[in-house]
Amino acid sequence: MRALVTGASGFIGGHVVEALVREGHEVRALVRPTSDTSHLASTGATMVVGDITNRASLDDACRGIDWVFHTAAIVGSRGSWSEYYRVGVHGTANVLNAASQASVKRVIHLSSVAVYGARSRPEAVTEEMPFDRRPQRWNHYVREKVLSERLVWRAHERGRVVATTIRPSVVLGPRDRAVVPRLMRVAGTPLAAMVGRGTNHIAVVVVEELAAAIVAAAGIEGAAGRAYNLSSSTRFTQEELLQLFSATSGKPLPTRHVPMTLGIVGAGAMELAYLLARRPSEPPLDRIGVTVLGTESNVDVARARAELGWEGSADVKAAVRRSVDSYLGAV
Repeated sequence: MRALVTGASGFIGGHVVEALVREGHEVRALVRPTSDTSHLASTGATMVVGDITNRASLDDACRGIDWVFHTAAIVGSRGSWSEYYRVGVHGTANVLNAASQASVKRVIHLSSVAVYGARSRPEAVTEEMPFDRRPQRWNHYVREKVLSERLVWRAHERGRVVATTIRPSVVLGPRDRAVVPRLMRVAGTPLAAMVGRGTNHIAVVVVEELAAAIVAAAGIEGAAGRAYNLSSSTRFTQEELLQLFSATSGKPLPTRHVPMTLGIVGAGAMELAYLLARRPSEPPLDRIGVTVLGTESNVDVARARAELGWEGSADVKAAVRRSVDSYLGAV
C-alpha cells in the first residue's frame, strides 16, 4: 500500500516509517524544511516537504495515497495553547480534509491515553471511558489530544474518512525525546526525586512494538471505527522504573520523595524561568512529566489483544537501554 506518515521526523512517526518499509509498503514521509531527517535517509522512504499547518502541502502529499498515519502533534511543555491548537488541532483538521479530498482508504490517528486525563484512578482505563473535559489549565497536551481525536471521530461519523485511533501509554525506546532525556538531565542533581511514595504504577509501551501495531491496524478491516489502548503486559511502579533507568544508565537512584503538589509547583516555576529567559530547550522538569511520573496508571488492552493480536511483550529493560544509548549518541 502507499502510505503517508505525518510527523515522520519525530520519535513515533520515524518508527512507523521503518515498520511500514519493513512490511514492503511504499512510504511518503512528511517532513518540515527544518526537520532532522538523518534517521530517515536509509529507510527507503520518499521524503516530501510539507507541514500539517499548510493545507496545500497536505493536498499534494495525500495525492494517490491509500493510508495516512497521522503522528504529528506538539509533545512537551513549551508553547502557548494557541500554538498547541494551531498545530495539534487545526493541523489535524487539515490532515482529515486533505485525506477526505484524496479519498484515502484509512486514516490512523495517533492519540494517547492522555485523553482520559492525567489523574489517578483505581480502575483500569478502557476505551469506553469518556475523555477528560476539564484537564488542568496548564495541561495543553491533554486538551490537544482530546480535541484532535474528537475531530477524527466527527469526520469518521460523517463518512468523510475511515478512521482508527491508537492510544499508547508512555512510550520508551531509541530516539525517545521526552522520558529518558529528562531523566538523564535530572539524575544526580538536587532536582532528582520520586513523586510521592514511588509505589504508583506507570503504564509504558515499547516504541517498536507500538509502531508494528499501528501499521497492523491499518490493514485490519474490523479496526475501522475503533480506538485501541496499547500498553505493556508488564506493569512497573515508579520506583521500579527509576531503578531500571538507574541500572541501565549508571545514574544514581533518587532517594528523596516530594509530594505531587510540590513537584508540580516546582516544575511550573522551572517552566516559567525557561520561558522568561527565552531558552530554546525544554526544561529538565515540567508539570506534565511530574504528573505522569506520580500518577497511578492502569490501562486495559483487552480490545487490542482480541482485535489486533496485541501482546505488549516487548522487553522494557532493553527499550530503556536503547533509549539511553540513543541519547548518549546524540549529545
